[in-house]
Amino acid sequence: MTRVAIIGTGLLGASVALGLKASKKLADLTVVGYDRNRDHVAEAKRVGAIDVAAGDPAEAVEGASMVVIAVPVLGIEDVMRQIAGAVEAGAVVTDTGSTKAEVMRWARQVLPDTVSFVGGHPMAGTTASGPTTASAELFKGAQWVVVPSVSASDGAVQAVAGMASALGATPRFMDAEEHDAYVAAISHLPLAAATALFRLARNSEAWPEMSLLAAGGFRDTTRVAGTHPDMAHDIAVTNRVQLIHWIERYREALRELQERIADVEGEDELYKYLATTSMEHGAYLAGKVGRTEVQAKGMDLPENAMSDFLFGSYFADKMKEINQRSEERLAERERERKLRRDR
Repeated sequence: MTRVAIIGTGLLGASVALGLKASKKLADLTVVGYDRNRDHVAEAKRVGAIDVAAGDPAEAVEGASMVVIAVPVLGIEDVMRQIAGAVEAGAVVTDTGSTKAEVMRWARQVLPDTVSFVGGHPMAGTTASGPTTASAELFKGAQWVVVPSVSASDGAVQAVAGMASALGATPRFMDAEEHDAYVAAISHLPLAAATALFRLARNSEAWPEMSLLAAGGFRDTTRVAGTHPDMAHDIAVTNRVQLIHWIERYREALRELQERIADVEGEDELYKYLATTSMEHGAYLAGKVGRTEVQAKGMDLPENAMSDFLFGSYFADKMKEINQRSEERLAERERERKLRRDR
């Protein structure tokens, strides 16, 4: 019998359990679950995510060959302390936390040398929470970051990578600092930006009117502002330095865009900037990621025939229209200056 303990039976923990059961990769699998929210445990059992409900983390890990800690990041250390004296020798312990450097440090300090800790971060999820929102399909097609501790056995690393694969994800090996720097840009900064944008609009005196007009663009851009506050808070606290770094860079990027918009004589450059960004974003959505995207980064939009090739004649015609409008505006200003001189 294979016994897996899931500590935290919310969206991620319950989805891991459902996915393992659906994969049928583990023979005679028994999933034991614990959550400090008793309703979550009951719901996880009702939806078939767990087979046995434990009364505390130590009870949950007894006899388990693998332990998955799926709680908010700042709760991971406490869970480690509660299971340290009960986890079986030779067991594999992993987590689903959104930051890794602090988690790896806690594992070194708290867990016994007889177990192997392998950090994990599935790059999947929604703003929903609780086991009733869980799905065996949640991780399919996702990246699953695997961060082995120095003391982890090869078998433990393979076990966590194998679990990710069984859930439909692609294991991606990184060190903790590298992981935290990258996710600060592509996961934690969007959360911070969405939060700030929503607060900005929500705190406006015009919010009653604006909220009636807000549609897809505002909803899509601020979607992750609805992230559970426990998760959002823990991300900010445990990845503070990296997140602040990327917020500063984001401010610089907004400043650059502001200056481009303010430059009334640079409308053609503004359009090129927006068109290039749109094209590169489209390439990203079409799957041009990784080294392929890096090699193409920063390329200028080609002129004339190539721009026609990319956009038909639209781009070339648009640039002519912008330049003509700019010339007409400059000519009008010159006429106004001449009239003022002649008065």
